[in-house]
Amino acid sequence: MTKEEKDGILSVVLDTPTPLKRVKLAPKNRIEQFLIFLKIKRPTYEMLYLSGLKLSTNYRLTAISNGLILESAKMGEMDKFMEIYHHNVYQMAGYIAAAVHNKNEETPRYLIQSIADEFTNEELKITVRDIYRRLDVQSFFDSTALVRSLSLM
Repeated sequence: MTKEEKDGILSVVLDTPTPLKRVKLAPKNRIEQFLIFLKIKRPTYEMLYLSGLKLSTNYRLTAISNGLILESAKMGEMDKFMEIYHHNVYQMAGYIAAAVHNKNEETPRYLIQSIADEFTNEELKITVRDIYRRLDVQSFFDSTALVRSLSLM
């Protein structure tokens, strides 16, 4: 086990916010994009942090993971390879954005776009691995079992 893995496990156990990367946020709408183009408004930068995941975020990330697995399992032709690859990279960015947002609401599109633009493929893989390590699978499956038992009554 490397030092990075030990530090990652320790940060998960202690539930300390982990700084990911400082990113340039994509404009939220066309007006903001136009103001940035005219240099009236400066682009905004934000440091992204990864903290302990809530149960609703846990549920959303598990659904995204299942979508990635299904997308990867599809039989693809060679001309569709880049399309599938790009789709999965964008899904990884959505996965990271959902974990960073960590609220029971829709993840902002500008955050997903910012992560997709700013993160390299290696950074995406490392961050997704760190998020998956933080995913509390036991509480997720306990809550789904409880809901299932209540619906069967």
